[in-house]
Amino acid sequence: MTAPAPVTRRVLGAGGTFRLEPPRLRTTADPREERHATWFELFFDLVFAAAVSRLGAAVAHEPSGPVLARFVALLVVIIWAWILYTLYANRFDTDDLIFRLAKSAAMLAIAAIAVNVPRVMAGHGGTVGFAVGYVAVRVLLLALYARAWRHVHGDGRRLSAVYLVGYGFTTGMWLASIFTPSPVREVLWALAMLIDLAIPVPAWRTLKGATVVISHLVERFGTFFIIVLGESVSAAVAGVAGFEFTLQSWIVGGLCFVVALTLWWIYFDLTDTSVVGRGALGLVFVYAHFSLLAGVAGFGEGSKLVIMGAPAPSVGAGARWAMAGGVAAFALSLAAIHLGAEWTSLRDPTFVSRIVLAAVGLTLAAAGGAIAPLAFAGLLAAAVLGQLGFEASTPRSGARTPWAPAPEAFSRGVATPETVP
Repeated sequence: MTAPAPVTRRVLGAGGTFRLEPPRLRTTADPREERHATWFELFFDLVFAAAVSRLGAAVAHEPSGPVLARFVALLVVIIWAWILYTLYANRFDTDDLIFRLAKSAAMLAIAAIAVNVPRVMAGHGGTVGFAVGYVAVRVLLLALYARAWRHVHGDGRRLSAVYLVGYGFTTGMWLASIFTPSPVREVLWALAMLIDLAIPVPAWRTLKGATVVISHLVERFGTFFIIVLGESVSAAVAGVAGFEFTLQSWIVGGLCFVVALTLWWIYFDLTDTSVVGRGALGLVFVYAHFSLLAGVAGFGEGSKLVIMGAPAPSVGAGARWAMAGGVAAFALSLAAIHLGAEWTSLRDPTFVSRIVLAAVGLTLAAAGGAIAPLAFAGLLAAAVLGQLGFEASTPRSGARTPWAPAPEAFSRGVATPETVP
């Protein structure tokens, strides 16, 4: 008679949920290894998505030129904070207790920022509270980089040092803005952002091997894109709750959904991400997401306005620029990412077609005032559906969406269609 197998007991927390694991430079790992987002990173994204949603709600409340300008400016600032934490996690995340506590505190700070967003968007104050929250977010990030500088060596330490000096200086500018009046406060914000955006260029060049973990970075941006897109659709649905729909409203709503679905389709199936494997040029992928995410968020709010205004004879300027301008921003962003691939050129059909789609969106936004909402939504849906069909029919030697380039691509700092599995 065979003795029964011993019962294995699994105790929750036995894996070290409160463990302390010093950061390490993870870009030196096997480039063929796929690394995915952690559950905590996804939780982190939702707080940022809430802040983006608050920005979009302010646009829908008052779709004027000044409000749209504030929307773009504040969205860049908020997305940049998300990017800073994403890039840190991509290189140094060990998902230990200190890292989780720091990011949890950053989430609270972002929530505080979101609370101040409506007042800032309306131009009724709130800028001090916004700046205080943003300083807290950045100080926590600096603490994480200081910890990385202490524990890692070589390229990782040099990278951390560049960020500590650069982001330390711009964080000081954000801190100084708390004690200065408007409009000097906003000028300091703009200057700090310009300096911030320049810092990663020399920082990435300190890494002699792989600059990022490609599989993780592409997934993180893809996840955030789909969260923002989902929030946009959800906001549109919530915004028309209680609205008395007509037949035109239903048709316009269906067309807006078709556009949202097509944007998702193009992004995930037809976007070439090989630029991420080209060293510091991979920043094209990172920076292009500013306009891409702003466009998606704007499209969602514009959709809500166009649906509610379906019975009207024309579409308002704010709704046109939010919806069609959002699609144009999306297309231009993907064109920039596509052009970053080593194998493409200005004559590449996919690149040219995305420029054409952007031109159609901008034309509808600028000159679509005489068009009825149904025709406006129909033309925009036809344009994006045509783009999807065109890109889907391009040869397989065209678009590439690699999870990670082949190992030999890292030795050259590039990834080409020939080296991507």
